[in-house]
Amino acid sequence: MPREECYRCFWCEGQINHGDRKYWVGGSLLLRVFLAANSGRRVNPDDSICGVCRRRYDRWRKVMQNDFDHLDVPVNKTDSQENEESMHAGSLDFDDPGALENETYKTITGLDRDHFNDLLDKLTTMRNSRLRSVRVALTIFLAKIRLALSNRVLACVFRLASKRSVARICHQVRVVFMQDLVPYHVGFQHVSRETILAQHQTTVVTEPLTNGRDQVVLIADGTYFFCQKSSNNEFQRRTYSQHEHRHLVKSMDGYIISSLGPFFTDSLNNDAAILKHCMLNNEQDVLSWLHDNDVLVLDRWFRDTVNTLYRLGLQVVMPGFLHNKKQLPADDANRTRFVTKNRWVIESVNGKIKQWKFMAQVIQNSTIRFISDYLDIICALINKYQCPAVKDIESGREIVMKMREMLTTENRLQERLAKHTGTTSLHWSEHNAANFQSPPLTKENIRDLTFGSYQIRMEKSYIIEHIRQSQTNEKEMEFLVELCNEHDDLVRARFQSRHSNNKKHIATVQFDNHKQQPIDAWYFTCSAGAREVGMCTHITALLWRLGVNKAVISTDNHPLSAWRLIKAIDDSTHFSENDSNSDDDNASALNDSDTNNSEDDLS
Repeated sequence: MPREECYRCFWCEGQINHGDRKYWVGGSLLLRVFLAANSGRRVNPDDSICGVCRRRYDRWRKVMQNDFDHLDVPVNKTDSQENEESMHAGSLDFDDPGALENETYKTITGLDRDHFNDLLDKLTTMRNSRLRSVRVALTIFLAKIRLALSNRVLACVFRLASKRSVARICHQVRVVFMQDLVPYHVGFQHVSRETILAQHQTTVVTEPLTNGRDQVVLIADGTYFFCQKSSNNEFQRRTYSQHEHRHLVKSMDGYIISSLGPFFTDSLNNDAAILKHCMLNNEQDVLSWLHDNDVLVLDRWFRDTVNTLYRLGLQVVMPGFLHNKKQLPADDANRTRFVTKNRWVIESVNGKIKQWKFMAQVIQNSTIRFISDYLDIICALINKYQCPAVKDIESGREIVMKMREMLTTENRLQERLAKHTGTTSLHWSEHNAANFQSPPLTKENIRDLTFGSYQIRMEKSYIIEHIRQSQTNEKEMEFLVELCNEHDDLVRARFQSRHSNNKKHIATVQFDNHKQQPIDAWYFTCSAGAREVGMCTHITALLWRLGVNKAVISTDNHPLSAWRLIKAIDDSTHFSENDSNSDDDNASALNDSDTNNSEDDLS
């Protein structure tokens, strides 16, 4: 077997293992001068150095602020050097800070290059080793939680000996993160109440939900992480969620002030029980951080913990309950809108966490004991390096004033329609929306009435589902609306429920062309459709189609368009005419056969 050629580093004289990258010194005059000055020896163009010594050279250049770059004259390389460089040309060289583009950093690590270097400076307790530098170790760890790559794949990408080397590196980096970064960016003790009030609590939260500027408003919710099915029966039962029908663990996360958990997901560990556990056990000394009359914004799943929070001196805000009714009263629907206007932040945070693919995939059970650390690390990175959900906390004051003015307003259109029942019922006729002369509207007009952008983003789905093939011209599509025969200021549309095939809801709008804001009133038959504080998505879809797009049917022919997904999947409930009759034919054939057999038996 031929003997492999062995190289030694010119500076440290350590052996460069086969497969490790060698840096030829002959390609840079400045590097040769640096090595000669530090070693006191003459440097030949064929000499090479290891990655550790190259990083020492890079750090020296950074300290010198590139004062000697004019000496960095490129030198022609030999054939062997060219082959060596070409072999590593496509590799990920994170040791050289300027070797990779900023977009490459963001794709692999989730951080841009400047943020990566800043994070590197904060991990002060980590040192270079013979196998890897601190830069490479940090890259491996971030790539694992960002891309959810296996240890075996990471070992191949970063040219490490085995997956065990990757596991050791990830363990070392995780420990350093928990020492040098997490305590300063996650947890109730990392930030004061004054900082939250001054820098993170928005006007849209403070004005409608508090009585003064010294009340902190926290939004609490749980998020799920999927785990493997365990061979341990007890663990299998306690991680199975009857709500999600999956094996998972749950964490409570709420700027991200803190993340708590993970918790089991059986029937005994619902959202209310988890929050009660955190409060009564004073997790992370939360009761010392909170003051009397601080506000918790919660979802309906936390209803069983409301009395406990009241006893602790806290206020609770959550959406209204139907109490066996089909629709919330107008005042309850309006107050619920104040809650949903602010609860979207928690969904934004959950989405940011799941962008780190390690938390979005099925987590191996062997890693569950470290899941709390991984979650804290990701939350710390989000707090430190990602843009906040709301950039300007003082914006939205005018919106809050409008919402407050409408808080106690009853739905006038609902009252008007309620008068027309029985013999005085209104009569409606179907028309193509293109034939309806609606007042012109702009996106700003719609936004002023929705008090947010969520409804505008969602209206497209309802519009596309409502479009039908024209009965008069098969080549055309139409958007059907219903016009009132008795009143020319009313128009409505029947929208399919987003969650149920068996339900349709009616969106009704009242126009007044003599006003500057022509949309005079609206009403929808869903559970929160009576509210005046902001239109729902269905009303937005109707007005968008009538006033903004003027009933123009847009055709999206992009191959990845969402509406094409339905055509890509077969529906087993659809049969051709011949197939649907085949069962009847088979049944009749069997009956004939039975009749013939019976006759034979009688004979």
